Amino acid sequence: MSLGLSARDRAVRRRPVPLPVKGRFRRIKTAVGALLLGLFFLVPWLRFDRGPGEPGQAVIFDVPGRRFLAFGLEFWPQDLPIVLGLMVLGALGLFLATVISGRLWCGFTCPQTVWTDLFFTLDRIADRIAGKGSARARALRQIFWLALSLATGFGFAAYFTDVAALPGRLLAGTASTGIMVTVLVLAATTWLLAGYARERVCLHMCPWPRFQAALLDADSLVVSYQAWRGEPRGKKRLPLKAELAPAPPADGSAGRGDCIDCDRCFAVCPTGVDIRQGLQMGCIGCGLCIDACDDVMTRLDRPAGLIRFDSEAHQASPSLAPPKARVVRPKTLLIAAACAIALGFIALGLLGIDKVTIDVDPQRNPPYVALSDGSIRNDYIIRLSHRLPSLAAVAVTVEGLPGAEIRIGDAEDGRLAVRADRTAEDRLLIAVPKAARPKGRTAIAFTFADAASGAPLGRIDTYFWGPP
Repeated sequence: MSLGLSARDRAVRRRPVPLPVKGRFRRIKTAVGALLLGLFFLVPWLRFDRGPGEPGQAVIFDVPGRRFLAFGLEFWPQDLPIVLGLMVLGALGLFLATVISGRLWCGFTCPQTVWTDLFFTLDRIADRIAGKGSARARALRQIFWLALSLATGFGFAAYFTDVAALPGRLLAGTASTGIMVTVLVLAATTWLLAGYARERVCLHMCPWPRFQAALLDADSLVVSYQAWRGEPRGKKRLPLKAELAPAPPADGSAGRGDCIDCDRCFAVCPTGVDIRQGLQMGCIGCGLCIDACDDVMTRLDRPAGLIRFDSEAHQASPSLAPPKARVVRPKTLLIAAACAIALGFIALGLLGIDKVTIDVDPQRNPPYVALSDGSIRNDYIIRLSHRLPSLAAVAVTVEGLPGAEIRIGDAEDGRLAVRADRTAEDRLLIAVPKAARPKGRTAIAFTFADAASGAPLGRIDTYFWGPP
């Protein structure tokens, strides 16, 4: 793998803002970026009716309620294995994409790439409005950067609070400290990373380029310069070499390759990579250099593809024919199988999500209390949380203790009241009269049902302790 240009050469040759380019990969990059930015900014505004007292936002991290809501799904902290499964699936999908076509994630979907590309566009707009390199253009650029950075901070914070009320709260200064800090921190990091760090994040901060070498193989499609066709470089007025021209040069010289050394591929690269130096760690595989070179080849009436997505195996036999991706091979099959397994575990996790979670904690200090009338009482702490559309109160019964009386907190009807945040916690007391009190440890079970409809909610096995 070539290291390409030195830092000094890159600083001398590259432009502060890459030149714009038109072509197939530019259109794909624009479409993908617009889709991702649209999802990021618009998803919090989608509404979803969950019933009275519940958030009406379709996707939201309900931090006070310690849950994540996504349309009809609700995830709690104990659902972390599902999140881990999604992370594993995402990582495996990234590995699979890299094995097949190199750094597609970096070139088209990475947030750093998407936001940096948008900042480059704002830079060009500022230059067109105020004049390239002028003080007005630099000031206008900072205004654009600040506006987009604040919008990014707002868009991120919108996933943690009611987005409809958020603008008013921010303007009035009544938003919570956590929300205001989130907006400012995200705005500052966006302004710094997308405005100033830019390609330095890809070259020096991101660990992914270091991993790609272990994933690529001879059949991976990566952005490649066809040196057999482009070298030696020369001005376009010079005749082509014999392998490319229908006839050898009339002056008897060796001739030139298709590359006219216009540096257009280098000028449009967002990370300042000269792909003619070979595959480099800084190449993010966005394909913009391909669009630039194809445009030049078209103007020179030469075949496109001097720079193209190509594999090492295909380049072993130089040809103008486009390469064919060999997708089915042992490495891709192995990663695809791992993806399928991860997806299966995620599906099982989603199907096994409990609608109601109940915990009964016996209080064993002391294990029982002897009351003045001779009855025996055990204390328990009961905790409940649910994801049902509605649940106001829970009826509790006990099995295995004939004649037992149940009292929950201060409730006279023996029902567990459920709060608006869909949780409940209270003290549960069971008293057994003297005539029926058991000896030692007795296995019992609590059953829980919706007090309104009678629908069963769960059953918990535990123990009741009496005197030896």
